[in-house]
Amino acid sequence: MTEKGYTLLEALFQLVVFVLVCHFFIFIILWATTMKTTMMTDEQTKWELFVFEMHTYLANATSLNISGNQQRITLQTSNTLHHFDCYRNMIRDRVNGGHVPMLIGIKSCQFQLSIMN
Repeated sequence: MTEKGYTLLEALFQLVVFVLVCHFFIFIILWATTMKTTMMTDEQTKWELFVFEMHTYLANATSLNISGNQQRITLQTSNTLHHFDCYRNMIRDRVNGGHVPMLIGIKSCQFQLSIMN
């Protein structure tokens, strides 16, 4: 007759399985943290591109007007009229009868003109 019991080999096997599960769990947490940081970087990149594009338009503008309760900028460049609007959850450029989204995923926006000496 054989005795049933808990052997050292079974304990070591359970310890190995437990350590592997812990490593897998830590790997998932580190991966999720990296993904969160990457997503924030993506938003920052979109903002930087928007600022660069607006700076380019403003540098080439011959006239500027803010209207629509500070929700629209109208810029005249050498041969094109641009209307930058806050529309729903984006800032868009209305030019030549079309709409070009410039910044998506915003809650609200308001334009203001400040002249620096």
